[in-house]
Amino acid sequence: MLSNKKHRLIAGLSLNKLADLLISAKTTLPALMLSIGAPTWMVGWLVPIRESGALLPQALLSFYLRGHSKRHIVWRAGMIIQTLSVACILLALFMSSSGATNSAVSGAIVLIALVLLSLGRSACSLTVKDMEADVAEKGERGNLIGMASTISGVATLAVALPLLLVSEALDKRMLMGIIGFSASVFALTLVCMWPIKTDVSVGKDSDSNTSVFSVNFDSTVYKFIFVRGLFVHSALVAPYFMIQKEESAANLLPIYIAAEALATLLSSLIWGKVADKSARLTLQIAGAMALVACIGLLVSNSESLVLSAALFFVLSIAHAGVRTGRKTYSLDVKEGHERTELVGFSNTSIGLILLAFGSLYAALTPVLTFSVVYVMAAMIALAIVTTLILPKEK
Repeated sequence: MLSNKKHRLIAGLSLNKLADLLISAKTTLPALMLSIGAPTWMVGWLVPIRESGALLPQALLSFYLRGHSKRHIVWRAGMIIQTLSVACILLALFMSSSGATNSAVSGAIVLIALVLLSLGRSACSLTVKDMEADVAEKGERGNLIGMASTISGVATLAVALPLLLVSEALDKRMLMGIIGFSASVFALTLVCMWPIKTDVSVGKDSDSNTSVFSVNFDSTVYKFIFVRGLFVHSALVAPYFMIQKEESAANLLPIYIAAEALATLLSSLIWGKVADKSARLTLQIAGAMALVACIGLLVSNSESLVLSAALFFVLSIAHAGVRTGRKTYSLDVKEGHERTELVGFSNTSIGLILLAFGSLYAALTPVLTFSVVYVMAAMIALAIVTTLILPKEK
């Protein structure tokens, strides 16, 4: 029987995941930017800002948390910031629709709001791990994460399927509805998880004269960062599955939202159970699926929307497995504040790695005589092999 805190945790994680899917930088936000006529270079910055912006601050935040045991307070602040940021994105779309601002100004507002949204997500991502670890015992954390992802998948499908029926009629008003609903779900997440509190032991050295920037990591941390850094390609390759079609972004939006939600729904519980047995195995299987999806994209010359959606579906299942595997590994391999610093330092490192790879592929794409997806597929293959260097979870 799940405790009341576990029920709230599952509900809160489900709502948070739903809100993230609805305001995705891979689907909803590109459709929004294209609908308001924002410059193409702004659209290209959505994923780097969303992903790196949520990761880069976490090392500094983990140092700050050394002297602050009540992690739920930081989580609440982060959730409030995310709610207000999505409201600002909604305001930008409204101002564009009413003619109060031009497309460039509206696009700039969206990017600034996305920076703030990512900062809020950064605070929540780091501190929610402590809340999860406090509520759920080792061996059931992956399952709880999987349950939450499955529930959010059902909820997202409930939103996306009706949109499929009216995809040809999607316009700015429909986008306003999706974004406004996302803001409401963020707020509901805050209300749902408000009673969950956690008091992490920060150790006797938190008030010492030791430099706040000093770290004392073992080799496990650096191996984890190296392997996880290669697995970022399961996210970086996603746009190449979506830009094959030259149709209206608004028309494609519900299809890809539904594909991503269905992948989450069908796979998350299974990924969670596998991760509780072995997070390394989870990464290996998920990596293999991502590689299959990439190969499918490379060998197929079809412009079929069905095939494009199917490949994106497989990639989404793989990415869900990568996320569950690396989250469960970080929860299980360390304890207490060591876990917080592992998550914070690794997330900041991954933010830098994302920016580096993003810049590399942006530079390579115009000069390569073949698809950059070949390079990304090779990186995913290397990621699968390097999981063998990860120590087994304790």
